[in-house]
Amino acid sequence: MKFDYDVIVVGAGPGGSTAARVCAQAGLRVLLIDKERFPRTKPCAGCLSVKAARLLGFDPGPVVENTVNSAKFTYALKDSFSIRSPQPIALMVMRDRFDQFLVEKASEAGAEFVEGEKVVRVEEKDERVEVTLAGGEKIRCGYLIGADGAGSVVAKLLSSPQPRGPGDGAGLESALPLELVIGFPKEELQMLHFDFGQVPYGYGWVFPKGKWLSIGIGGVFKGERRKPLDHFNTLLEGLHFTFKGSPARVLGHSVPSFYSLKQKVSQGRMLLVGDAAHLIDPLTGEGIYYALRSGWLASEAILGSKNDERDVSAQYQRVVENLLFEDLKWALNVSQFIYRSTHLAYQTFKRYPELGTLYIQVLEGKETYQGFVTRLKERARGLLKGKLSEKIKKVLGTPLRDF
Repeated sequence: MKFDYDVIVVGAGPGGSTAARVCAQAGLRVLLIDKERFPRTKPCAGCLSVKAARLLGFDPGPVVENTVNSAKFTYALKDSFSIRSPQPIALMVMRDRFDQFLVEKASEAGAEFVEGEKVVRVEEKDERVEVTLAGGEKIRCGYLIGADGAGSVVAKLLSSPQPRGPGDGAGLESALPLELVIGFPKEELQMLHFDFGQVPYGYGWVFPKGKWLSIGIGGVFKGERRKPLDHFNTLLEGLHFTFKGSPARVLGHSVPSFYSLKQKVSQGRMLLVGDAAHLIDPLTGEGIYYALRSGWLASEAILGSKNDERDVSAQYQRVVENLLFEDLKWALNVSQFIYRSTHLAYQTFKRYPELGTLYIQVLEGKETYQGFVTRLKERARGLLKGKLSEKIKKVLGTPLRDF
C-alpha cells in the first residue's frame, strides 16, 4: 500500500526529533510535525544529564549554556550541604535553542519538518495511520510516533489506564538574564541548587545557564490550598540574592511522570515517546533522557519491521518495559521515600555524602536506581540506629510488580 510517508512524528521535542532523525538516516520517508513555530519557548529546567548527552550521537556544544560539576542542597533554604564531582554532572541548555538544534539535525538527515501545523486527529485504518491537520488536510503513513508531550493527541487514542495516587505533577519556571541578578555568588555559577521541604511532593531549583538564571519549582499540588505560584514566590523571596525589577514571565507546564508498570506506550501502528508516554523520572521530573531513549527505541522497532513481520507495537512495548520501566519503578520508590519522609531523607543524604556521589553515577548511567535504593536503605537504617518504621520499610521495600 502506498503511503505519503513511512513515518510521521507528531511533536518536535527531543524525543520526536531524535526518532525522526534516526528513521530518516535509515532511508525512511519521514515527516516531523509540530504545532509551534521554531525556535519556540519551552518551560523546562533544561538540565541535560551526562547519560542523556551520550544518547544524542553528536556534540551538543553549540547549544550548551553551562557545564556544572557540583550541586547544593537546602531544606527550606537552610541547613545546606553540597556535593562536588571532578567531572561534569550535567549540561545546561535553553530549550528553545536546544530543540531547534535537534530539529536541524533531523532535517539534515532527510526528515521533512512542518511547523505551525496542529494535528487534531489520528486514526488507524486499513494498515495505515491517517493524520488530520487543523486545516483539514489528511496525510497517510505506515507508522505514527506520538511525541506531542503532556496532553498528547496521540496518547488519547490509546486505551491506557489513568494514573493512580497523586496524579500528574506541575512545574513553574522563569528565566532571566544573570546581569539582572544582584548578589548571586560567583562560586555557584557552576552549581545546581535544589531546595526541599517547601514544595509538596517536589522541590525548588536554581540553575545557572551562562548568561541566564533559571528558577523554578516542581511538585504535586492536587488538594493543596496553596497554589503553585505561591510556592514559587516563596522560593524567590527566600533566596539570598535579589533582582533588578520583576523576574521574567513565569511559565507553567504539566509533568506526566511514570506511575505504573501497566502504562501503555504503543497500540497498533502508533508508538508514544517521552512525555506523551509518561516517561518522566518521578523523583527529579527529568524527561529529556527518557525522551531521547524512547525516541531511539521507537525508531529501532519500526526499522526492525522492514525485515521482520513481528508486531512493532508489541516489540516496542516490551523493550520499553525491560529497559525503562524497570529503572523507573525504582525511581518511583525513591521519590515516595523522599517526598513522604522529606526531613528524614534530607538528613540521610546530608549525613552520608556518598549517597550524593552514588546518585551522580545514576545520572551518568554508571549505576541503576535499584542499586541506589539498596544503599539508601542501609544508610537510612543506620541513621535511625537500625530501626526503620513500617511506613519506610514499605516505601523502600521491593517495588510492587503492579502498583
